[in-house]
Amino acid sequence: MTDVSARLATALAARYTVERELGHGGMATVYLAHDVKHGRAVAVKVLRPELAQAVTAERFLREISIAARLQSPHVLPLFDSGESDGLLYYVMPYVEGESLRDQLARQGALAPSEAMRLLRDIVDGLAHAHRHGVVHRDIKPDNVMIAERHAIVVDFGVAKAVSDATAHHDLTSIGISLGTPAYMAPEQVAADANIDHRADIYAVGVLAYELLAGRPPFAGGAHALLAAHIANAPEPLSTVCPDVPPAIAQIVMKCLEKDPAARFQTADELLGAIESLTTPIAITAPMSRARRFALGAVAATVFVALTVAAFIATGRIRRDRWVHRTALPELVRLIDASDADSAFDLALRIQTAAPEDSALNALWPRFTVLRVVKSEPAGAKVYRASVPDTSHWYYVGTTPTDTVRVPVDAGLYRYEKPGLRTVYAVGTAGPLAFMDSVGAPDAEMNRIAGGVVGAFLVGTDGRQPIRLGEYRMDRFEITNRQFKVFVDAGGYRDRSYWEHAFRDAGRILTAENALARFVDRTGRPGPATWEGGDFPSGQSEMPVGGVSWYEAAAYAKFAKKSLPTIYHWARAANITWARWIVPVSNLSGSGPLPVGTLRGVSPFGISDMAGNVREWCMNDAGRDQRFILGGGWSDPAYAFVDAYAQPPMDRAPINGIRLAKYAPGEQKLGQASGPVVRAFTDYTREAPVSDAVFRGFTSAFDFDASPLEGRIETSDTTEQWVRQRVSFNAAYGGEREYAWILLPRHGKAPYQTVVHFPGSSVIGAASTINSGVFSGRASSVVVASSPAVREVSANFIVRSGRAFVLPIYKSTYERSDSLRSDVPDPSVFWRDHVVMWGKDFRRALDYLSTRAEFDTTKFAYFGYSWGGNMGGIIPAIEPRIKTSVLYVAGLTMERGRPEVDPLNFLPRIRVPVLMLNGKYDYYFPVETAQRPFFRYLGTPVADKRHVVYEGGHDVPRTQLIAETLAWLDKYLGPVR
Repeated sequence: MTDVSARLATALAARYTVERELGHGGMATVYLAHDVKHGRAVAVKVLRPELAQAVTAERFLREISIAARLQSPHVLPLFDSGESDGLLYYVMPYVEGESLRDQLARQGALAPSEAMRLLRDIVDGLAHAHRHGVVHRDIKPDNVMIAERHAIVVDFGVAKAVSDATAHHDLTSIGISLGTPAYMAPEQVAADANIDHRADIYAVGVLAYELLAGRPPFAGGAHALLAAHIANAPEPLSTVCPDVPPAIAQIVMKCLEKDPAARFQTADELLGAIESLTTPIAITAPMSRARRFALGAVAATVFVALTVAAFIATGRIRRDRWVHRTALPELVRLIDASDADSAFDLALRIQTAAPEDSALNALWPRFTVLRVVKSEPAGAKVYRASVPDTSHWYYVGTTPTDTVRVPVDAGLYRYEKPGLRTVYAVGTAGPLAFMDSVGAPDAEMNRIAGGVVGAFLVGTDGRQPIRLGEYRMDRFEITNRQFKVFVDAGGYRDRSYWEHAFRDAGRILTAENALARFVDRTGRPGPATWEGGDFPSGQSEMPVGGVSWYEAAAYAKFAKKSLPTIYHWARAANITWARWIVPVSNLSGSGPLPVGTLRGVSPFGISDMAGNVREWCMNDAGRDQRFILGGGWSDPAYAFVDAYAQPPMDRAPINGIRLAKYAPGEQKLGQASGPVVRAFTDYTREAPVSDAVFRGFTSAFDFDASPLEGRIETSDTTEQWVRQRVSFNAAYGGEREYAWILLPRHGKAPYQTVVHFPGSSVIGAASTINSGVFSGRASSVVVASSPAVREVSANFIVRSGRAFVLPIYKSTYERSDSLRSDVPDPSVFWRDHVVMWGKDFRRALDYLSTRAEFDTTKFAYFGYSWGGNMGGIIPAIEPRIKTSVLYVAGLTMERGRPEVDPLNFLPRIRVPVLMLNGKYDYYFPVETAQRPFFRYLGTPVADKRHVVYEGGHDVPRTQLIAETLAWLDKYLGPVR
């Protein structure tokens, strides 16, 4: 049982028995309870503690008491409310049913008749509330329950109490926003002083639009949504849903007017408009109530039948026009923009309108994947939301699902099952969820599946992989409140918790000397950020900061847990997901944020592993330092992927704690806990060798002219290109070198030629013949780009009229040897391989120069990842390269011998260079790897370009194509 649920159970023990958590949102947590006095099931909602503190009990109970006076069949009544032990709660009937949000997630857009039936109930409840002076302020599908096919509006009074609190508190600072961005009226967004009941009418318009269209009128992140409500006109509902009767569409669009004066002026007026759709408007003779009801039903039936008949006659034409003229072109645009979530939402609407459309069926594989979603145990309901915007969830299925189609981009998945704890996880296709019972121990820890962890953090690449067993990790960082328990229990005095020798700058300290330093601002034992032995008021749920590694280790022993090893930390964090985790994390900020929110969630459901506070780990990093990972609120974005370390006595406010718990007898714990020497190069302090020294380096890449004995081994032709596999004598060792060549069918020889150097996934890979590289329609070089394998397709190069060549370099594909990593090291073995790769590239150009199809004055280098890093060497040794395109490139923290170190080659590169990188790259961080690489390039400033996109170890494909072709056109010239 969590701390809040335990406190609630104690506070309500005399009246209610708290049974289990039903769910939670941004403002409150809902519990199922038993009303002891009346013998009935009830739902108890408890405001988040930090929100309760901001709202105050007086304000909250006043607004709740006003809302409790509402008596309507379409307003959920309030049974009780109160304050106890700092908790603010209110009690409602427990409704056996689902929310309107759940219904939308389960079945998508509703039929117009069903939507208007539910909307009539909702507006009837609102009209009753407005007549009694109560404005809801947060109408959305989540606040509408469906019980026996009737709609009931819930949570009156809560938004008003929170809104009033803004006069005294900055709720944003504690992670609370007013209203829900997708449903907020323009005047709410603009924080106008005179917000009235017409804001509810706007929200009803948004909700009605979503019921009929399957999505709200505006999409995007919170900031984009808020701006859209103020500035953008929603796409007409009649365009989005041609089958919706015009009278209904007109009502919805009137609700969505930006100016409150242009909307329906009261909920009663809106209710009348809805009821007029099915109510006869002219009855000439008096009649009984029963007679009026019967005739009304007949008239309504006739009206609906006529409406349906009219729309059937023209609906198919309008539907097809919308699908093919509007929706499908927009879908292609979203796919090309790599916006898989928005594409998925639109595709579902297209599928509803045209279930067997062949164009849509051809597009599905470009932005979705097929997966079976599982959980342990099975039987959990699974919902998915996009990572940037978790306000909209849709139902995926019940585990194990059938094969379901989900967007290829990472999503936030929620797993729910009665009696089990709700689990969250980020993944591209529903990661396996491990679910514990509500009463299981370690309530705030998630289970992390065991597995192999190898190269994972910048500065620790290339280390021997370790297979970890299953373990647990705290979902959230340790809070001030939790650490206070340790302080109050005498943790700073009890030497049994302090088991590690104290070291500072190479000196051993006595325990007395060390502990004397671990005091707060007033000299009392505690974190450096505290005063008087206590944390600042109102910061109980803030992550504890200002602790040394020794304090973190002592607290871990007190809590009967452990500091995580860097292997366990890295597996739980999974930095390869940085492109989705970092943008929604607290990095490059102004201070910490409260724990307990879905912020920067890892694939295993762990929050805030990126940012907020740095997290001490067990391992010694050498040079009297310990690892502290993830970065904190003031660190740059790349801190999440960096194997950062600092002195263990450091007590900066940004230093925090997250703990792990290992299975008894974990076999690899000793190995995982051992010292890890961190590699780091501060390239701002490095200098390339002199020209005289460098001239000695380049001779290693030279070789004697010798017969190539080239031959074309296979050749076939498609509509777009001629595909050849060729071989020729390598420049060393009596070996044969191979290459794949794509010649354009729609170009004119001699061709401009792009020669590719691939990513490291090809090291030790299967033969290009057996693996299917350059086979089939895609004709693609398959490269690793986590979290999913992506393709650097050659087709866009060839379609531009240029030739594309992939040499098979030493250690790759059928030329594999004992080398297994692209991480540099100072060995002769590594040096010799770099030299061989350089010779392989040059020898390939020698072969191409023997054939008349290739223009030997217009060779371009195209490197990806490993090839991007090699793009810091090869253009310096091969003068036939006229320009270079580097798709994710940078310097590594690990260094090879000087004679193969890119730092010494970069200043000697003079050709034009285009660098395309991701902002959250987990191999080449922007500040420490990308920018030094770009800065050291000897290319004239006007001829080099570095573009950084919102992404990880990749860039949007449309931008890759557009930038690359524009660059080649500029420096090789237009294709003939």
